[in-house]
Amino acid sequence: MGIFDAILFETPFLCKHCGAPIDQVQTKAFEPGLNEYRTGDVIESSPIMSGVIRETLYCPSCNKSAQTVYVAMWHSVLVGTYATHDEAERRIREVDRIDLIEFLSNQQKRALQWHDRFSRLYGELQILHDYNKQKAAGAVPDTSETARFFKIRQYVDSDDSLGSLIAGNKPVNPEDETEVPNG
Repeated sequence: MGIFDAILFETPFLCKHCGAPIDQVQTKAFEPGLNEYRTGDVIESSPIMSGVIRETLYCPSCNKSAQTVYVAMWHSVLVGTYATHDEAERRIREVDRIDLIEFLSNQQKRALQWHDRFSRLYGELQILHDYNKQKAAGAVPDTSETARFFKIRQYVDSDDSLGSLIAGNKPVNPEDETEVPNG
């Protein structure tokens, strides 16, 4: 079986058998590491610098696999996934500076989202840790009046403060960067 990477599609392909959306393809074409790739990602472990990689789509709904997808690579950048080889080849020929700027911008946005998520979680964990240390020392801080602890007030009043803090910082889908609105 082995380890697969996943290429996530911007627009899902539709299964030719049941019509269900297929939002990714698994591949062993790159150095396998359970990585997820999107259009615009640099894939240093790609076996080809520029060209087309053919993969087979598997439908998660009906488990059929008669479809093919073509992954277009341009100078180790994944520039798209297409239903035909000709579409993939055309995309490779049409890559321009605007595409590269858009790829870079999307990478920076994703990096900032992950940084913001990590910083918020780390900060709230640190505040909860400090709160618990003071509480263990016998000095219970008032979370409604102390500015530092005000941020975690909804967590410390629950039965499981750490579990509540983790749930409060959980993304809608762990595989993407969609955040749960923080209350």
